[in-house]
Amino acid sequence: MEVKKLTSRAEMMRERFNFIKSPLALAILGGIVTIVVNSVASYYSNENTIGLEREKLQSELIKKYLEVPDSAGRIANLNFLVESGLIPNYSGPVSAYLKKNPALAPQTVPTTASADNWRSFGGNNVLDGGVLKRVQNAGNSLVVIMTRQSIREWQKCTGFLVNDRTIATIGYCVPGELSAGSPKLSDIRLQGIAPAGAVEPQVVNVALRGKGSSDHRIALLTLSSPVQGKQVLKIRAEAPVIGDRLIMPFLKGDAAEFSASVDDECSISEIDEESVIAYRCDGDIGSAGAPLVSFVTGEVIGIHSWSGEKARFGIRFNPSDLL
Repeated sequence: MEVKKLTSRAEMMRERFNFIKSPLALAILGGIVTIVVNSVASYYSNENTIGLEREKLQSELIKKYLEVPDSAGRIANLNFLVESGLIPNYSGPVSAYLKKNPALAPQTVPTTASADNWRSFGGNNVLDGGVLKRVQNAGNSLVVIMTRQSIREWQKCTGFLVNDRTIATIGYCVPGELSAGSPKLSDIRLQGIAPAGAVEPQVVNVALRGKGSSDHRIALLTLSSPVQGKQVLKIRAEAPVIGDRLIMPFLKGDAAEFSASVDDECSISEIDEESVIAYRCDGDIGSAGAPLVSFVTGEVIGIHSWSGEKARFGIRFNPSDLL
């Protein structure tokens, strides 16, 4: 009887396991596994999407809060975002930056600003008609200077008209002093200097003014014919002083689009004996050679040359440099 009981139990267990091995049971098990895997994959995919959108929202919030024109306001905005917990993904790096730079915050350009809008880097400045006219005149003097670096590569700088046949820029934006007939003059191209359909004047001579390296010298480009329809900027005879407010018009990025720095921080902060002036004006790729224009008179004080960690630097431009 015991043997029969054990045999019966073995047969029952075998029947149960045979059901699990059946095609129907395997199909049901496979369907369950597929549902579980798809649910887990969908969950993590949704979590990643939500995380990316959350990071995007935080970065856009930071950019928006950095559109304020004055540096103190931008710093206050960054501290608010960190302390309120609105940017948890970036609070660590932003806090570290504020500790390292307690009095300096970058400024972003409002996305609604047009390419030729003088407010692009001026924030919410309210300029009277006279200053606005000087900003527009400075922008109308600008020229794109392209210098060949290789077969396909060209360096882009900003230049400006100081008379109807002379363009000024910083020294390293051109090959050097070149006389008429020099083959390297063909390595210089100009854009935005002639009206649509007209022939662009050619550069026939390059002269450098000043001493030292090319970033401390002014380049004057003589043209083959007078320029029509552009503004000529006058050079200020009075020496600059610390605190002079500036207008720095320049050509933005890879396009020949005019913008200008005109906010309260765009003023002279330091002057050394070698006629190097320091200031904190906004700029962009291609702004080397931009004129530093007096906010008060609209006359040229200097030429933008290079950027440092906490300031930008330019070279004093004197009326005698044109002689």
